[in-house]
Amino acid sequence: MHKKIFGAAVLVVGTGAALAAAAIPAASVTASPEPVSGIIRQAEAYATADPIAEKGMQEAVRLCMAKAGFDYAPPISDLTLDLNGAIGFKRLTVDAAKASGYASTRPQGPREPAAESADGKLFANPAFTDALTGPDDTAPKATVGGMGTSSGGCRGEAMTQIYGNAEHYMLATGIAYNSFFPASLSASGDSGITKAVTDWTACMKETSYASFANPQQAADAGSAAGGQEEFRIAVTDAVCRDKTGFHTALDKVLDKYLTTRMQELAPQIEQVKEIRRAAAANAARLAAAESK
Repeated sequence: MHKKIFGAAVLVVGTGAALAAAAIPAASVTASPEPVSGIIRQAEAYATADPIAEKGMQEAVRLCMAKAGFDYAPPISDLTLDLNGAIGFKRLTVDAAKASGYASTRPQGPREPAAESADGKLFANPAFTDALTGPDDTAPKATVGGMGTSSGGCRGEAMTQIYGNAEHYMLATGIAYNSFFPASLSASGDSGITKAVTDWTACMKETSYASFANPQQAADAGSAAGGQEEFRIAVTDAVCRDKTGFHTALDKVLDKYLTTRMQELAPQIEQVKEIRRAAAANAARLAAAESK
């Protein structure tokens, strides 16, 4: 069976997050005695790939695949990291709940195309997948920090053209995305999380949905119910999150562990910032050349 690779960062992120979580022991990051308030925002921004560089990756793949005889541009991943979600409670606002129920808390990122779709037919063609990622048995692989990706075919060429090499691509996308899971796993055992859930549960007990032990149970039940019942559960849930300061409490707990983790990652963060600056510049040059 041929590989199916759809997004830019998703190649590493899609499997990397699960691998990272499985390999990281509980409480692997200690809480900082002097947490930086709001550092969670810096961490989540760092975990998100540079949009200009990713647009360049898309265009570089498209041009390469056109030379191979295929009309294909990969989707750009809009994957962003929600570290509240990494603990198990994706952010939910009252406005989002009113507008779309639990839709905003569901998985992000490109999905495998339907078999009968144009892209689905392309991925069923061995010649297409060979051009995109290289033949299964001979395609080169790049590995960083125990995570690997194919660096062959047009995707490999695009990684080199935009990011310099496949290893830099991985560092600036999937590795960066996965780098804070040790902190979120450690934070999940903090008593502050327990208190936030307890406060939320107490609020919910005053509503028609008193049986839920935590927001994830409410989200699961709402998503399973669908329709107007999903909206009712989601809005009730979101109101209690708002009243109890649920996500603010989670952010404060995460800040303690992320402060430590950001200090540990400082050399890598500086390296990734430079990789992204260079990648964005390469993407801009490619765009300028194509516009002539």
